[in-house]
Formats: sequence, structure tokens, C-alpha cells
Amino acid sequence: MGEEGPEVTELLEQSEKNKHAVEHGHEGDAKRKRFTMMSAITASVLAVLAALGSLLSGHAANEAILKQSQASDKWAYYQAKSTKSHIFEGSKAVVQAIANEDGKIGSAAVTKTLKDFDDRIKKYDGEKDDISKEASATEKESAELFEKHHNYSFGVACFQIGIVLASVAILVASRYMYFGSIASGLLGLAFLVYGYMR
Repeated sequence: MGEEGPEVTELLEQSEKNKHAVEHGHEGDAKRKRFTMMSAITASVLAVLAALGSLLSGHAANEAILKQSQASDKWAYYQAKSTKSHIFEGSKAVVQAIANEDGKIGSAAVTKTLKDFDDRIKKYDGEKDDISKEASATEKESAELFEKHHNYSFGVACFQIGIVLASVAILVASRYMYFGSIASGLLGLAFLVYGYMR
């Protein structure tokens, strides 16, 4: 009597096992594709946010430099007014000394000249105060813009780290890396919002 072939029930069981293995394999492939797609989309979104952060950072830096330049111009203008004030103070002292030496200190011409010097000194001192306030305010604006620039730059760095983590997550199929990329992106977004709100 020869060997019998596999029974029908064994064939059905084996067929069912093979079908289950194939379905499970396809399910694993689908999960892998979904994970890869989500990681790629996350990396793309982070890249867009990094580009936006770079634009904001560059704009804030340029504005800060412009404001600093304006503040420097205002301080130079302040120095010019200060120099003029000192020149008139020196001229007044010279006129007083000469008038005192000649005994003409109380004369109408000397008094008028000294009053003119006082008026001009007062004028330049008043202008200096206004210029000083404007220069200080412009310097403050510049500092605030540099602070925005730094926040935007930190945001861009976080987005770039998130992009790297999302890319590595695709390569090694690591959910931890993927969630790390999302966390890094959220931190970058927080820096951008904070910089914008300042």
C-alpha cells in the first residue's frame, strides 16, 4: 500500500495559514506605508515652517540693523547739537572775559550778545533732549527686533532638527523618532509664535 497524500482538512488548514500570513504581511506593509507617508508629510510641513521662520528671522535681523543704523545717525546728530552748544558756551565765556577786561560787561551790546548765546545754548540743549529720547527709543526697537530674530532662529533650528528626526524615522521605522520630530516641530512653532508676539 503506497503513501497517501495529505488529507483535505490538512490542505484547507495549510491554505488558511498561508492566507492569514499573506493578509498579515499586507497589513504590515500598509502600516509601514502609512507610517512612511506620515513621516514624509511631517518632514514637508516642518520644511515649510523652517522656510517661513527663515524669512521672518531675516526680516527681523534686517529691520534691527536698519533701526540700529538710524539710532547711530540720531546719536551723531545729538553729538553735532552738543558740539554746537559747547561752541556757543565757549564763545559766551570768551565774550564775557573780553568784556570784563575792557569794562564793558554791563553794556547793552554785550548783554544782547550774551543773551543770544544763552538762547542758542538753550535751543540746542532742548533739541538734544528730544534727539536723545528718539535715539534711545530707536535703540530699544532695534534690541526688540534682534530678540525676535533670535526667537525665529531658534524656531528654524527646531524645525531642522524635526526634519532630520522625521527622515531618520522613515529609514529606521522608529515611532520614537517620529514623535521626536513632532515635538521638535511644536517647540519650533512655539518659538515662532513667541517671536511674533513680542
